[in-house]
Amino acid sequence: MKYFTHPKGIFEIQIPLDWYYKNEIAGYENKSPFSFELFEETQGCFQISCYNSNEKKINPDLPKHNYNSSELKFIKNILPDPEFSIFLWTVVVEDYIFMAKYICQPNDINKHIIKKELIKVKKSLSTLVCLSPDRRDHAIGFDRYEKFNASLAASFDLKNKAIENLSFIELIILNSNHIDAYLRLCIVLRLQIINKTDLFEIKYLYQQVNDKPIMEKKIYDEAKKMNIILEYQHKKLYQLYNLRNKVVHRYVITDIKTFELLEIAYKYEQLCEDIRIILSKIETEQYENKIGYHALKNPHREKKQDFVDQLFSMVNDKHFYTKFNRDI
Repeated sequence: MKYFTHPKGIFEIQIPLDWYYKNEIAGYENKSPFSFELFEETQGCFQISCYNSNEKKINPDLPKHNYNSSELKFIKNILPDPEFSIFLWTVVVEDYIFMAKYICQPNDINKHIIKKELIKVKKSLSTLVCLSPDRRDHAIGFDRYEKFNASLAASFDLKNKAIENLSFIELIILNSNHIDAYLRLCIVLRLQIINKTDLFEIKYLYQQVNDKPIMEKKIYDEAKKMNIILEYQHKKLYQLYNLRNKVVHRYVITDIKTFELLEIAYKYEQLCEDIRIILSKIETEQYENKIGYHALKNPHREKKQDFVDQLFSMVNDKHFYTKFNRDI
């Protein structure tokens, strides 16, 4: 199972690893209903909606649960429809009403799949938690941090393919992307240590459409200011940044040679590994000092298979591309 977190942190729910979040792929808004389906050979759609009393009138006769309760009692119904089977679950938590649906078209061929999917739906609903307002910033931060790491992991599929294809320009871009990602992680984890908190500065991890971007050079400067990188590393980052821009924007109109691209990619690779090691040390520092995201678990201990499967599922979500899809 993997977590899905409401965009405003109102609730969390665990969903099966072979489901994907349909709203993002289908171009729907990131709001109720939140829809999930099987990545391949889908036979039905699970939807969960959350509304407060200002958005939808809540029947006062429905039993009400408290925030953070992990044992919600759902009211179950099957809605009449001539074409579809629509299973409905409803529950009220404080001033919120949750309505979950599983919509499908059973037949003799797919009925066994739908039966399995309904078991998953019930298991998923058993994990639903409506979070109290004081827990929502934590939930949003953890969600963005884990998605950031999944995106970073997914980018290595692209990097490996660039190496295989001798795509030097793509390799340079991806290495610069990895350096930016590692430094952003260094900054947010170091800030947790400084501020003695496990809250994340999300502005470093996620950029919405209308957000003012934090550019790479700004990340380099902040990392230097926080003593994450040394002066010579900061200088080298600027040098490579300028070379990369020359490669990306002026390969055709300058005398730069293709063999030089490999040299630039290799220099990026060396510096990228140096910064990855810095990140590793900051993660260890969190664990040893019991501060921040890594306070409770050693980040460098071998991971159990369920953790690996969860990461693979999130990488699949990032790609949503059959060629890179991992079986779980």
